[in-house]
Amino acid sequence: MLVWTTLLFQTFAFALTVAGDNDNALISCLMSGSLNSSVVLTPSSAGYNVSSTANWNTRIRYDPAAIVYPIVAEEVQRHVKCGAKFNIPVVGRSGGHSYALFGVGGQDGSLVIDVSNMTSFSIDASGSAKFQTGNRLGNIAQKLWDNGKRVLPHGTCPYVGLGGHAAFGGFGPYSRVAGLLHDRVTSAQVVLADGTLTTASATKNKDLFWALRGAGASYGIVTEWTFATLPAPPVVISYKVDYMAVTLSPTQVRDLMEKWQQIALGAPDEMSVICTFGKLWINNGTSIGLEYRGTYYGTKDKFDALTANWTSVLSPGNFTSFVNDWYGGLVAISGSLAVNTTETQMAMFAKSWFAKKAVTAAQWTSLFDYLGSDGLAYDGYWLVESDRYGGGVAKQPADATAFAHRDATAVFQFMALSPVGPLPADGISFLNGALHALEPNPKAAYVNYVDPTLTPAQWKEQYYGAHYKRLSSIKRMVDPHNVFRFPQSIGLFN
Repeated sequence: MLVWTTLLFQTFAFALTVAGDNDNALISCLMSGSLNSSVVLTPSSAGYNVSSTANWNTRIRYDPAAIVYPIVAEEVQRHVKCGAKFNIPVVGRSGGHSYALFGVGGQDGSLVIDVSNMTSFSIDASGSAKFQTGNRLGNIAQKLWDNGKRVLPHGTCPYVGLGGHAAFGGFGPYSRVAGLLHDRVTSAQVVLADGTLTTASATKNKDLFWALRGAGASYGIVTEWTFATLPAPPVVISYKVDYMAVTLSPTQVRDLMEKWQQIALGAPDEMSVICTFGKLWINNGTSIGLEYRGTYYGTKDKFDALTANWTSVLSPGNFTSFVNDWYGGLVAISGSLAVNTTETQMAMFAKSWFAKKAVTAAQWTSLFDYLGSDGLAYDGYWLVESDRYGGGVAKQPADATAFAHRDATAVFQFMALSPVGPLPADGISFLNGALHALEPNPKAAYVNYVDPTLTPAQWKEQYYGAHYKRLSSIKRMVDPHNVFRFPQSIGLFN
């Protein structure tokens, strides 16, 4: 017994020594080379803890092997080569908004290439704009507006980074007119697993270009995206129907959601349709709050005609609207576009579901029966947000990019969140129950609302559907040693 114990201890000690030597060799590699302007943080660095936790979701934490902040693409190349040489999982981070913290690896021991210092921008006379991946959505909207009043379809949170948003879709209020953000991508500059810097477009590296738009993080570090921007629409009408001044029963919210769904499904492509309901801090968490909001990209006369019966149909909601230019309309729904202050963090967990047809009356009843009991009893905050899809998203061919759900009518995002302190212990199980009440057997979900609790079979089907086989084939071609990997990255095999 003593012999076996001694051998086991020696084996464990040897493994620790090898791991330590490997880490030291990685750090030496990251710090070497003719270019050395990158900041390199290791677990012993003064800024490591701040950097490793600079993520929106505080519910979970992972400790990377190292975090690097390159300034130029050549440094990204060098760092990727180091990770590959020592078989360290390599991931990119641009905004830190991955719900599962895949931007810091989704596990301990990854090499994080944080591109937040890479924020250059240029635009030519044709409206073709180049953005390095360190830009955030607020930066992008502001820079485009300031340089010719150009626009792109993208999400509404200013702090979200370009990297993940473009790589996995990029839906926002203007998407029903202009498609997903990555539908406007004309080329991408990307560092591959062997450290080469290449360009992917419709005419060069076409398979890679397809994969980068829908599953990009599994194939490389995109350092720069080129977009075909659009002129800003001349008029944007912002609207809201809120119920914050009234107390609604779960049954009332259910009935209003059925009415709102009829409006949403009949809305023209020029209208974005967003709904949020939940147990929120704005009503002290004692009842289900409800709000509808969105934008209309057309004339006031047409908007008034479309919404003429809303006051009566959506009673007792407070219906308001006002006319903006593009910038004012975006601020109305996003808040300030500035990202020069620290974003508020919170503990959270999310699930999502793409509806491919109208939610039935039975589904609404099942959901609000659950929320009226378990939802109001849950000792924490939660919300459900739904965005109407269709329009410009659906007009693209189903296989135009790796995004697999162009036939969706709407997406539902379920969130349990705690702005102060940890998430309640039953937060995940509560949210699982909420989605199950609406759809017991979900087949489609949005990867940008990533759920780390899904099994491999579930996330492959729900995120990528029939596209996964092709994505895996492309992975074998461009990253045969699986350098870019995290818990839900595209695998080498189906």
